[in-house]
Amino acid sequence: MKWKNRLKNPWFWIGILGVVLTAMGAEPEMFTSWAVVVEKFKGVMSNPFMLFTVATAVLGVFVEPTTSGLTDGKVLKK
Repeated sequence: MKWKNRLKNPWFWIGILGVVLTAMGAEPEMFTSWAVVVEKFKGVMSNPFMLFTVATAVLGVFVEPTTSGLTDGKVLKK
């Protein structure tokens, strides 16, 4: 996988953020206090099912959909 390319891509981070916020059950009201955010994050970390679903969703963000498996496609050189 081309890790450096993914880590530099802002859309990769938006995908990861979306997965984490969804798993935390984010609502606009929870962002008024860091304590609430930390509490929700701890709730996800202490729930094996939520950890598994977050991990599989993050894997979905990492995987390139145009190739089979977990590898990136080969770049054709001109």
